[in-house]
Amino acid sequence: MTDVIAKPRHFWSSGPSRVRDVCRLAYLFATELSVSGAIEIIVRPVKSRRTLEQNAKLWAMLADIARQVEWPVNGVMQKLDSEDWKALMTAAARQEVRMASGINGGVVMLGISTRRMTVAELGDVIECMYVFGSERGVRWSEPKGQMPEQWEAAA
Repeated sequence: MTDVIAKPRHFWSSGPSRVRDVCRLAYLFATELSVSGAIEIIVRPVKSRRTLEQNAKLWAMLADIARQVEWPVNGVMQKLDSEDWKALMTAAARQEVRMASGINGGVVMLGISTRRMTVAELGDVIECMYVFGSERGVRWSEPKGQMPEQWEAAA
């Protein structure tokens, strides 16, 4: 039975042309599982994950902010790198802060992975960065007008 459980259990189709192949794989897997007992099959839509274009825009904007804005860290104004700005911006967009005690004392802010964000969630982060940057006079390397409509609609 451990051989069966170790196999993949998620099958997805990126469009109508692949549905038949995905259903065939799921059927074969379900047939194999049914030997061990009852099975359950769930079919649901997949949330649209962030696009490569959104990711490129995110990192370009983070670099713009990192070059142009100083932020207080331990009471001292300083430039932060793009990774630090990503942690700040994702927390601001989600309106939540996750902090943990540091191994040797202090406090560590835990970041949120943008890899698992949907188009709408990353659109919120990008819009949050536009607001933050406009309040601080950041000059963007790419004008806002080039942001695809679906990101603005998702924001």
